Amino acid sequence: MDRGLRLTQIVIGFLCVALVASLFLFGMVGGGAPPDQEPTVAPTSEGPREVADGERLPGELARPLSDIDRFDVDETLNPDRQLAHEPAGEPQVEFAEPLADLRAYAEQGVDWKACGETFLCARVLAPLDWEDPSRAAVELALLMNPSADATNGPLFVNPGGPGAGGSDFAASFPADHWPGFDIVGWDPRGTGASTHVVCGTLEQTDALMDLDATPDDDAEDQALQDGFRDFAQQCRDSSGELLDHISSVEVARDMDLLRHLLGADEFNFFGVSYGTYIGAMYAELFPDTSGRLVLDGAVEITDEDSIYQIEGFERAFANWADWCEEQDVCVLTGQPSADLQQEISDWIGSLDASPLAVGDRMLTQTHAATGIAMFLYGDESVYRALAMTIQEAMRGEGATLLNAADQLNGRGGGAYDTLAYAFPAMHCVDWPDLGVDVVPELAEDGFARAPMLGRHMGISYVCETWTAEPAPPYRLTAEGADPILVVGTTGDSATPYEQAERMAAQLEPAVLLTYDGPGHGAVTGNNPCVAEIVGGYLADGTLPEEGARCT
Repeated sequence: MDRGLRLTQIVIGFLCVALVASLFLFGMVGGGAPPDQEPTVAPTSEGPREVADGERLPGELARPLSDIDRFDVDETLNPDRQLAHEPAGEPQVEFAEPLADLRAYAEQGVDWKACGETFLCARVLAPLDWEDPSRAAVELALLMNPSADATNGPLFVNPGGPGAGGSDFAASFPADHWPGFDIVGWDPRGTGASTHVVCGTLEQTDALMDLDATPDDDAEDQALQDGFRDFAQQCRDSSGELLDHISSVEVARDMDLLRHLLGADEFNFFGVSYGTYIGAMYAELFPDTSGRLVLDGAVEITDEDSIYQIEGFERAFANWADWCEEQDVCVLTGQPSADLQQEISDWIGSLDASPLAVGDRMLTQTHAATGIAMFLYGDESVYRALAMTIQEAMRGEGATLLNAADQLNGRGGGAYDTLAYAFPAMHCVDWPDLGVDVVPELAEDGFARAPMLGRHMGISYVCETWTAEPAPPYRLTAEGADPILVVGTTGDSATPYEQAERMAAQLEPAVLLTYDGPGHGAVTGNNPCVAEIVGGYLADGTLPEEGARCT
C-alpha cells in the first residue's frame, strides 16, 4: 500500500505534528508580534529586482506539474470525501483584491514596519489561484529578525505543522543566530495572521475533540465518523474556496514570490517537520533558485511502507521510562521501565470508560495520551516535568496534562488557534486517502506497533471525510537543485528517524546528518556538533561527510 495513503489514514490524535505548540509549552516562543510601531530598525535585505521580459516570474513554474513524476496510485481513491458539499451561506474568509497578473505580484512593494524593538513585520499579496492570478488574492504575514549585516540575505524559516505560523518562529531566534542572515518567518496561506482557515466554534471543535477516538463498537465508530463529517462541513462553510488552494505546491509558489520580493536570487531555508516537505517541494519546483536548505525532522516523502507517527511517540515514551527507571529525580522511579509503561498505559486505558473531571471538562483517554505526546516533543530537559504531570493525573489532578493536550491541539485562551484548522486543511490536500472503511484496519496495524501509548491516541477520519480534493502524490527528487542538508534525530517522537533516511535517499542532492538523541528536531536544540555543521553549511555550503553523526 502506498506511503501517502497510509499516512493520511491515521492522523493520530488529530493534530500531533506542530513544533510550535511545543515551543509555546516550553517558553521558547511568545504569543505573537507586538503592534506596529515607528521603525527603530531597518531591513538589510534588498528589495525585488526587475524581472526581464522572457525571464521566469516568481512563483511561475519552471515546468508543468504534469511533468513531475508521481507515485502510482489506485484510481478509486478518496471515495468518501464530501466533494459535493457547498458552503451554507457566505464564508467568513474574505480575500484581498487581486493584482492584475503575475508580474504585478512580482512588482509589489514590501512595506516593513517595526513590530517590537528588533523585529520588522509586513504583509504582501499572493494569488489565491496561481493558475488564475487576477481572480482573488491572499495576504501573507511576514516577520523579519534582521541581521546587523545581512551579507547572505534572507534565511526563511518554517516550524512545521502543517498549519504552524512562521512569524513567531523567526522571532524565537537570538539576533544573528546565523550570522549574515536576516531570519524571515511567514505564516503560510491558511495560517496565523495570513489569510487563514476558519472552521467551527469553540464548542463545536471541543465536541469533536471530546469524541471517543478509540471506538469499541459500531455506534462509537459511527459517532466519530459523523463528527469528522460535520467538522469538514463547518470548515467548508466558513473557509469556502480557500480550502481548494492550500496545498504544498501553492505554498512553495508563495515561497518563491517571497524570495523575489526580498531581493534574493536563491531561496535559503530552515524547515522543521512539515517544513521539510515544503522545502523539498520548493527544490522540486524551483531547482534553479533553490539555495541552502536545512530540513530537520523529515516527514515521509517516499512510497515505502509507512513508519507510523505513533511509533515515534512509542519509542520516545519508552526512552522516557528508561530514564525514569535510572533517575532519582523522577517521581515515578522505583520500578522497571516496562512495568512503568504498562502501569501508565493501563491508567490511560481506564479513562475510556471513566474520564477524569477537570473543572467543567473531562480528561479523556485520547487527551491523556496527547498530553503525554506533547511533552515527548521535548528532550530530556522536560522528562522530570512529564513524570510529575503523569503522577498528578494518576492521583486525580489532571489539569496540567489536559493543558498539555490543549497546547498540542491548538486550544488556548478560550479559542482554538488557526493551527487547529489549518492542520487538516493543508494535510488532507497533499495526499490521497483510501476511504473510511480502511481506517480501522490500518489503525489496528499501527496500534500493534505502538501498544503502550500510541493505541490510546485514537483514530481520525478527517481526511477521509474532507471537502477538498488532494493534490497528486508527487515523487520529489529535487533534481538539479543545490546540495541539501537533511537532519534526522534517532529518538524523534513526531517524525521517526527512518523518514529522514528516506528523504535523504530520495532527494538526489541531499546529505544526511544524524543526531543520536531525543526530541523532535535537532537544529533548535543545544547540541554543539549539530550547530557547528548546520552553521557551516549555511555560511558557505560546506556539507558533512556521508554518515556524519552527532551525539
